Amino acid sequence: MQPAVTWIGHATVLAQFGGLNVLTDPIFSERASPFQSVGPKRALPPGLALPQLPHIDLVVISHNHYDHLDRDSVAALSQQAGGPPLFLVPMGNRAWFESIGIRNVQELDWWQTLRVGAVDVTLTPVQHWSSRTLTDRMK
Repeated sequence: MQPAVTWIGHATVLAQFGGLNVLTDPIFSERASPFQSVGPKRALPPGLALPQLPHIDLVVISHNHYDHLDRDSVAALSQQAGGPPLFLVPMGNRAWFESIGIRNVQELDWWQTLRVGAVDVTLTPVQHWSSRTLTDRMK
């Protein structure tokens, strides 16, 4: 298969290479918020809807802001036909996934690498803060 990259919206990208279908920072919901009735609303619908995706092998989460990590989207991906993808997340985020019933999660610390099939994935540091609630800023 020829490598391909499809921008779905915001930070959600479908990258197809090395025999893998990789999805980054999935958000398919209408709002980037813990509540779908309030919070920042999408300007445009996703370029692809969840049912239009191929079987996803790997989901890479960059950080836990609501516009990069959407509960409904990862829950739907974990229930995809053919089995759940591997969720690759930064250190400290596995517990959140497990709290919503997702177990196929691997945490990486900065500069740690995981081989998935024929692809090496390395978590690199960035200058950006994290938070999902009022009490977990920078954690």
